[in-house]
Parts: sequence; C-alpha cells; structure tokens
Amino acid sequence: MSGLLPCRQAVALFGFLLGLLSVMGGSPTTAQAQTATVGDGLVWLAPKPNESVKPKPAQYRSGDMLKRAVTTNTWYSSVVYETWSDVLHAHPLTFKATPNGMEMGMPQGRTGPISALKNWAQGSTGITAVTYNHRADFTLKGVGFQPVDARLHQAGDWNIAVDMRQDQNYLRSHILHGSPYGVFEVSNGRVHLQWGPHVSPAALPVERDSTKQVHYFRADRQLFGVYLPADAQITATPGSLAIELPPQARFMSIGALPNAEPATRQAYATAAFVRVDNTEAQWHYDEDQSLVTTRYVLTTQALDGVPAQALMGLYPHHQQALAQGAAAPLGTLPSVRGPIAITPGDHFTTQLRFNGLLPFWPKLQNPASADMLKELLVGDRRRANSMFGKMGNGTYWTGKSLGAIAQVMSIAEQHGEEANAAELEKILKQRMESWFSGRSLTYFAHEPGIGTLLGYPEEYFSVSAMNDHHFHYGYWIMAAAHLARRDPQWASKAQWGGWARGNSEFFGLGNDQESSSEAIHAWAAIAQWGEVTQQPQLKALGVYLYATEVSSVLNYWFDMHRTVFHPDYGKPIASMVFGGGYGYSTWWTEEPRQIMGINLLPITPASTYLAKLPTGFVESYASVAEDARKAYDQSGQSDGTPKDIWQDIYASLVGLKNPALALKTWNSKGSVELGETRSHTHFWIHALNELGAPDTTVWANTMTHAVFKHTQTGQRTYVAYNPSDKAAVVRFSDGVIMRVEPKKLERFRPQ
Repeated sequence: MSGLLPCRQAVALFGFLLGLLSVMGGSPTTAQAQTATVGDGLVWLAPKPNESVKPKPAQYRSGDMLKRAVTTNTWYSSVVYETWSDVLHAHPLTFKATPNGMEMGMPQGRTGPISALKNWAQGSTGITAVTYNHRADFTLKGVGFQPVDARLHQAGDWNIAVDMRQDQNYLRSHILHGSPYGVFEVSNGRVHLQWGPHVSPAALPVERDSTKQVHYFRADRQLFGVYLPADAQITATPGSLAIELPPQARFMSIGALPNAEPATRQAYATAAFVRVDNTEAQWHYDEDQSLVTTRYVLTTQALDGVPAQALMGLYPHHQQALAQGAAAPLGTLPSVRGPIAITPGDHFTTQLRFNGLLPFWPKLQNPASADMLKELLVGDRRRANSMFGKMGNGTYWTGKSLGAIAQVMSIAEQHGEEANAAELEKILKQRMESWFSGRSLTYFAHEPGIGTLLGYPEEYFSVSAMNDHHFHYGYWIMAAAHLARRDPQWASKAQWGGWARGNSEFFGLGNDQESSSEAIHAWAAIAQWGEVTQQPQLKALGVYLYATEVSSVLNYWFDMHRTVFHPDYGKPIASMVFGGGYGYSTWWTEEPRQIMGINLLPITPASTYLAKLPTGFVESYASVAEDARKAYDQSGQSDGTPKDIWQDIYASLVGLKNPALALKTWNSKGSVELGETRSHTHFWIHALNELGAPDTTVWANTMTHAVFKHTQTGQRTYVAYNPSDKAAVVRFSDGVIMRVEPKKLERFRPQ
C-alpha cells in the first residue's frame, strides 16, 4: 500500500482474519497432514503438490525476522526477496543495497509520459506521470570485507535495519520512513564513502563538538550533512572519503537538511546519532466519540550516549490531523507525497473523525422507485450465477461477483423481497463453501514459508508476486459479513466463520496501489465482519484502517488539498500511486473512463468518504471522463470497450453530491460494470435522492450510522443499524437521539 498504513498489528490481524490460521485448532485430515479442518471447511497447509505457481521465497532475512511472517506489499519488501534490494522509497530519501554498498539519495520530481511508470507503454506522449527516481548521491561501503547479500535484520511499523554481511563483518543501515537520515553501523569501523558526480562539498566549514564532526555537501541544490564521531579519521580522495571510525563509536549518519539555517544545522547535529530501534502506530477507536486516535511512537537509542530526540517526518495527511506531540517543524523536504515536515521528537498523535459504516441503506420510500427496483431485482437474481467466471475464476473475479450479489441480497431483504434474498443467499453460500471446502479445483492454501493465505488459481500475480490480496479478499469478507448478519450460525467457527505486487519489485519505483477504493472497501469489510460476529478488536481494527486509508487516499490519489501533485502534472487524479511516483493510467489500458473510475469502485455504503471531495470536482467528474474518452477515440487508441463503460459507477459518485444530477446521468439500460448490478445502482441513486447527500459534519456513538442532508432544504436524515440482541440508544453529535430495536435499521427525519 505504498507504505501509507504502517502498522504491524494491523498486518498481523488482517492476516489472521484472512486465514493465517491457528492450525493447531484444526485436525489434520490426511496421513501426510497436508490439510487441516476449519469448522466445516478445510485449508491446505501448503499449496497442492502439483501447483506450478508458488510465491517467491523470502530468504533474505536474519535474526528475529526469520521467526515472523513476511510483511509483503510494503516499501521494504524487496529486501527479503532479492540478493540485493530494489530501491527503498523511504520518503523523502531513497536507499538501495548493492554489491558496491548502500546507496542513499534525495530524488527530485520529474514529469513525463506514462512509460516512465510503465515501460511497456512505449510511444506515449504528454505529461501523464511524475517520478521520483533514485540516484546515488552517496554510497557507503564497509572496507575489508565483501558482503554476499543484503538481509532484513529488523522491522518496526515504519523502520527497518538492513544487514550487508560477510561472516562476522557487517554494514548495518537503519532506515526510517519519513526520516531525513540514514544511520549506519560498521563492525570493523572502516568505511568508504563515495559521492556522485553531481555532488560536491558545500561552502560551509566543518563543524565539531565533543562527540561529532559534520561535513557538508550539496547535491545540486540539496544540502546534506555527513555526521561522524569526533575521533573519526578521514582521508580525502577525489569524490570519496576513507573513514576510520574509533573502536568505541563505529557509527555515522547522513542527513538531508531543509535549509542551511544555524538552528537547523544544530538540530540535525544533535539528532544525528539517534538510532531508531522500533516504531509503533498505537491506535484507538473511541466509538462514543466516533474518533480514531493514532499515536506514532519511536523507540530510540543515542549511540554516542548523549540524550537527544530523533528527527521525524510528518506527511501531509499527518499534518492535517495533528493533535499533539509534535514540535514546530525545522522546515520541509520535498517528496512524492508532498512536503514532509521535519520535526524533533519521539512521538506525535493524530485524530481522525469517523463518519460511520452502515451495512446497507434504508429501503426506498417512493412507490414508483421501489416498484422499479423490484422489477430489476428479478432480473439480477436470475443473472446472479452467470456473473461468475466471465473474466476469471480466481479470488478477484469470484470476489467481485460475491460482493455484488451480497449487496443485492441485502437490498432485496430491506424491500421485503425475501424469496429473492434467500435465493441470492443460497448462491453466495454455495460459491464460498466450494472454495472453503478445500476439495475443488478452486481452494485456499496456507503458505508456511511466508505465512499467508493463497487462493488458487492465481489471478493478477496474487500467488507468484503476492499481489493485491487486500483487494481480492475484501470482497470475500464483505460478502461473509452480509451472510453472517442473515445467518449467524453459518458464520460461526463451528461452520464457516474460521475463514473469513507484494514483493516491491518494479523497475526501481517501489510497490504501488492502483484501486485505492478497493483497499478502503477491504478495511470496511473487516469492520463489518467484526461488528456482526461480535469481535470488537476486529471491528476497531477495520475502523482504524478505513479512517487512516481514507485520509491518505484523499491526499495522494485525489490531492484534495492541492499540496501533492507536481504543478505541471495537469491531471485530475493519480490513478496509480507508487513508492516513487504516480500517474494517470491503469495496468491494462490507457482508456480514460477506466483510469478515472478505478479509484471509485466498488460502490458500497463504505464509499461515502468520496462525499468529502469538493462538490464541483465530483459534479464534473463524469463529464471530464467523457470528454477524455472522446479525445481518446479520436486519437485511434480505442481499446474496444463501450463508450459509456462504467457509467453506473460515475453516476453513483455524482449521487453523493448531487442526486438529481445523478438521476439524469445514469442510463438504466446502459453499460454495467462487472462488479455492479442495475438493481444496486438504481437503489443507490434513488436512495440518495430521498435521503440527501452524506453529511460528514455530524457523527454518532455507534459504528453503524450515517447522516444525510438535502442540499436545498438543509433537512437531515439520521440512520443507524443495531446489530445486537438488545435495543440501543444512538446519540448524534448535534443532539439527535434515536432508539434502534435489535437487528434493525432505523431512519429518522426531524419534522
């Protein structure tokens, strides 16, 4: 996820939910103990012996990392998969482990065609991508030994240590996401520091105190400080330094400074020998206040024995939600995520308001709209089984069909169409149980070498590259949550409730995330599953992930506050966000309607965060895409898709701001996205027309709530769902109080 949600606990719990199973609780069902039972289901303890597609071994680990499940799809994942790492986009700095040493650089943004991100998109023109390519401003190499590889030695929520070792000799690099430093330790104290041809000593004198000496360099306009122990011995040669570190201080650091002010130089020198040993995102969901609080904590050690605070980097989404614990910044450093504020400290706290997650919306009140919906439900129920297998039979396309049918099932239930709902429920159970049984060609397997769950057959490199698991499995969890609400016994652990580009290798630009909306959908699914199965820790985890990812997406995919995108980029969104770049494209096409739509789907009640986008932006989104499609067709690039592809997705987005315009925009007989149905789109837009647009200024003391407001009349509608067996009193922040009966969805509109 491009490093936007650094939380080890979240990764572990999400993995548990998806099937990092406590296999000890199951019983082997074969003599070879190849499988284990999970309630009524069965999980393979490894891919079937005849499977040719398996994950790449994550063999480049050391120390405690060998005892932990591999964290895939994060900014440092390439360390564990490659002999030498790919580029590590730590923001604002980049690092790369090579046979010649650890490279460190401060990349600058460059605009170009989409081929800068996708090298197979040859012949592309215009500015459709921004890249922050790594360059080796400095290369640090231990002297007297030749490492055989680079290994992940330690990892916190957003810090790592990388060892480059030969026998007992090593160069250890401490890298912190958001930090302006690289901190290095070398076992024998002998270091060769080389700088690139674009780097030269700065016109600043060497600065010294009792514990350190500082040498300044410039890489183009960027100022760097090289921080050495006071007793270090230096031999200068053209373009490099030979450094002898004293026996009691075999460490050094390199930092990128935001300016050359004396106070900044002093602050950097003070913090230069502070090693970050661990990082932890300590989050808490306060349901009564509908507030997600996250405390970002650094565990540090002063290598020179002089107490000092580290320098931390705060991303734009941190700065906007800052609650306490961060001092005034020394300045900012540019990055692919916008300006990063550099501030001293060992912790800071953010707070994000949470505006609720409903499992579904209340039924339509308008008789004509409700009658039309019932007609559409009949057709979608008949087509439900045929939705499977159109594009693939793996976990992604199966999941999309499961998600679409689950939405329709709940809509049918709310409108009293129980026969349709029951038939859809039956289809969902049959499809999911077939996978969970472990006895068909489509099945799940635990991968013991990495510690994750794999679905076979693979789709979109979901096995070989550990790709997009949260996208795929989010649909499954959401469908399971809808089933659990209707049939709690089916979701019990005794039956089926025990279920419920990861390697960062991509041409030096790090890992990426394309469909941010599918990631948000996955976190909402965890919250819903936790709520309906009465697992408060999972519910809280889902809310935390949802709220945090929303704040990231609004900044880095939509640039809502206009602080991130390069001034020459000129595109309304970044549809693909990499560790070292972003662009206007998709993996499979340059067709603009899909480019602009991939970060909207699937449309579910979790999509209401899109209502936080500016009204004008949302209202014009569909027309911008339509105009872009016309230009695309005129250029002769057509990919053969309908001219109105995903028109239902666009209309649903517009409905979040202007339901009347959405009703005019949507063609009920037009194109249908493969994870959508006409029933759901009809219901979505007409419900918004009745309820009003989502109102994010009001919140309630329960997760399952929403508030809507008519833009013309200003009248609010309050909605809450009670999943418990007892009546609940829901209190909204503006003073409205609702009583909600058990297992009921209630709506209230003050007269």
